[in-house]
Amino acid sequence: MARIRTATFNDLERVIDLELQVWESLREWLPDSFVNPNISYIQRPEYVQNWQQALSNKEVIMLIAEEGSDIVGLTTGRVREDGVGFIGFLGVKKEFRGKGIGSDLLGRFLEEARRKNAHKVWLFTAPSLHSAIGLYVKAGFVPEGYMRRHSYGLDLIFYSKFLDK
Repeated sequence: MARIRTATFNDLERVIDLELQVWESLREWLPDSFVNPNISYIQRPEYVQNWQQALSNKEVIMLIAEEGSDIVGLTTGRVREDGVGFIGFLGVKKEFRGKGIGSDLLGRFLEEARRKNAHKVWLFTAPSLHSAIGLYVKAGFVPEGYMRRHSYGLDLIFYSKFLDK
């Protein structure tokens, strides 16, 4: 069973490695025109610096799932002072999918968002990511909109969930 915890500065190299692995594995469902720019962005030298700064920001939530000393999952996002949270990334290493790790990360993110006084959390995902959509719908997220040819020309679905207090 994976242990979910808040990421630290010491985790950043392994977190970035995980992000790259997850993006590479998404080529099965997403076009290169979407995957490649995301990988290029993660590989920029300033990406680590951006995360170092972000981890000092009280709005940011960065959670990792560990099995032993291996980081196998990640979710990142933030909760603004207006009470709206955003999940920017949720990913699990390919060989660890289907074990409830994504669900555990999502649940813990929502708990952290509540602690930060969020009343709503939103995210977007591609229509081709059926497992991700199933995860979000099972957790109570509902589609609020469909963004055609949005980021890098990819259609995206906007989902949100109101949080109980």
